[in-house]
Amino acid sequence: MPDCAACTKTITGTIVTALDKEWHPECFLCCECYCQLRGKSFFTTKQGRVICELDYKIFEASRCAKCHEAVTGEIVTALDKKWHPYCFICNRCRKPFGSEGFMVKEDKPYCKKDYQELFCGGQDVKVVASDTCFGCNEKLGSKWVEAMSNNWHPECFVCTKCKESLSGEKFYNIDGKPVCTKCG
Repeated sequence: MPDCAACTKTITGTIVTALDKEWHPECFLCCECYCQLRGKSFFTTKQGRVICELDYKIFEASRCAKCHEAVTGEIVTALDKKWHPYCFICNRCRKPFGSEGFMVKEDKPYCKKDYQELFCGGQDVKVVASDTCFGCNEKLGSKWVEAMSNNWHPECFVCTKCKESLSGEKFYNIDGKPVCTKCG
């Protein structure tokens, strides 16, 4: 019989297994609001604390540079800020950026077309690629998922076991690999 990671007493009934440990259901709690986490989504903080999804959004999640709401799931990181994909748009035409990426002038993002018209007299300019995808090692465009301290193409961020997309979905970090809630 295993011992509970929280209270260290022997577990004789239902066992919750999470974070490579065993817990009594009543001992596996959010460190902020103390709600039971059995069967719920949870996150671990940088300090290693376990918190519920609501408290993660309140206390830990990055804030979107445009709407200031919590950003979870698919995140655009640009201009040293975090954005919802639907909030990171061209400063002129207000459309989301396509595969061509974006250009920056005075800390504001522009699509290539509008940047060329406004600042280059219509002349062609090159868009600098941002980073590399952790999944495929190829260059990232204007949208990527930031998860588990890495950047991924949305189509490369998939469950290690069943290969289902995890972009915008809840997942577990099991031994440094993303796993969906069905397979976890």
